[in-house]
Amino acid sequence: MTYDDWNKVGNPWRVVEAASESEAACQSALARVIDTMLELKLDCRHKNPGFQPFSVTALAGEVPGGGGRSDQAMLAAQRYHPDSEWHRACAFMLDRLPRRQAAAMMLQAARIRPEKAGESEWKVTASQMVQRQALLLRSLGMAEGVRPYESVEALQKCARRARTTLRNWIAQQEVRSAA
Repeated sequence: MTYDDWNKVGNPWRVVEAASESEAACQSALARVIDTMLELKLDCRHKNPGFQPFSVTALAGEVPGGGGRSDQAMLAAQRYHPDSEWHRACAFMLDRLPRRQAAAMMLQAARIRPEKAGESEWKVTASQMVQRQALLLRSLGMAEGVRPYESVEALQKCARRARTTLRNWIAQQEVRSAA
């Protein structure tokens, strides 16, 4: 199977299991792990989605004393938040990586090339990423304890080390034990 074929496999654990025998599966597993880590940093960082799981219209005064009813759909959505075995394994591996290397890898993964359509704080060149690293690292929640990258080469070198470490963990099947 090719890299593209492995990317189409729905179960990430199946790709990880095949990674020790197939270079294409290993590359696909690495991309999936990094994407999940990025998702955890950008999308799932906060447990509270920003609003409370009750109906605000129930508090509008129809019932004396409030009487706010719980929104059962919201409670269910919070209960089944992506806290899967896969997400826990990726979070564990991200925490095991040296912080500076993990931050460099996450910066590169979040980057959007300037020629792409749309606007985003992540739409930067490599040199702009180094110039704006403090702001971008804060967006990832990784600003604390990360020494600034002096150059694009320093950032790339740190990110490459993180990917190499992850790749070794994937090839040695340490992803499954992290879950």
